[in-house]
Amino acid sequence: MLHCLPDRFSLRCNSGPALSFITSILILVIVPAVCFGYGFHDALNYGNRITVISVRSAALVGIRVFGSQGASAVFLNPASLSNVNSFNMTSTTSSIAWREEVVDSTNTVHRSGTGIGSLTGAVALRTGSGLVIGAGVAKVSDHQYNGTHYLPDDPAHPNIDVVEMLEAEGGLWEAVGGASWSFTGNFSAGVSAGLRFGEVSYEYVYDEKYTPHIDSTYSWTWDTSEACYHAGFLLADEELSAGMCYTSGSSDHYYSSISIAGRARAEHIGNTTMGFEGEIVDPFDNNFFIGKLSIETPIRDNMNMYAGVGFNEGENMNRVGLAFSVGGNYRIGRVSIDCALSHCGRSRKSTSFPNEYSDYVDDSWTHFCIGLQYVI
Repeated sequence: MLHCLPDRFSLRCNSGPALSFITSILILVIVPAVCFGYGFHDALNYGNRITVISVRSAALVGIRVFGSQGASAVFLNPASLSNVNSFNMTSTTSSIAWREEVVDSTNTVHRSGTGIGSLTGAVALRTGSGLVIGAGVAKVSDHQYNGTHYLPDDPAHPNIDVVEMLEAEGGLWEAVGGASWSFTGNFSAGVSAGLRFGEVSYEYVYDEKYTPHIDSTYSWTWDTSEACYHAGFLLADEELSAGMCYTSGSSDHYYSSISIAGRARAEHIGNTTMGFEGEIVDPFDNNFFIGKLSIETPIRDNMNMYAGVGFNEGENMNRVGLAFSVGGNYRIGRVSIDCALSHCGRSRKSTSFPNEYSDYVDDSWTHFCIGLQYVI
């Protein structure tokens, strides 16, 4: 058996299957696809962009312009820091359940998993009548995947399957600081900047079951550390609001995006606020569009309910991807408890593992989010 141990990589292989898989990996890396899911290609390319950094954003189907009214705005639209009255400290997390379905005319293969989705911590402080500063750390993309693929029988060894397994873990984080300025009572702008960093590790196993040992394993990692920034503005009064925000990308691992949104409050139906947001991912290149509709309703003075629906497009789509979310918050004194359920789905004309035939692949993932805020 061949042993190869280059810097940061380890390989134990029969050259045939390992070379085939490595070639497939290189093709996927050299020609990356826009993917927002928890499938095989997502783990190998850009991963899943986390849209539940703020529980409020998660409950409103991943909106960004109005996705936070507290310290976590430094990761979405820094102009929203202007909503902080005196002091805000935010902590949020989510668990995730994901599912991959590989569908052909005769069979459907199911793969699924669970794990930690998001993790965010941020603080914001008003330092003057028009200036609010904030800082925080958040997980912004996820590459987790654990799948097993049973290849067709080898003609030379009837009734013996070949098994492939890929396990991936890790993702990207941001550590940023920012500020918001209120120029007038209705207009505010903000910017935040910092470091986007992280590491992702992979382990691939190829095993012909008629042999007494694992035939090959291949392990590799990548890491990155690059500058990032967010910028945005809000134009709002008591009835109507509009805004825009931009998030920078990172080479090879994270796409930039720009979002434009508007919302209106209907006093005659219980002060319900209805909003829309259009987001373009990888603007000026792929220009994939994500549309979002949201509604927020005050139930009591200290309780609010949120809901949203959305759709997304991407490369090689089988049909339009859909999303929905529900959630709310409850305030007790200076503490606010936030919760949300956010579900997304995506279907594309492709396959999962190399050499695995399919008509299309459906991915879906659900975040169960909870957060705490301390507000003064």
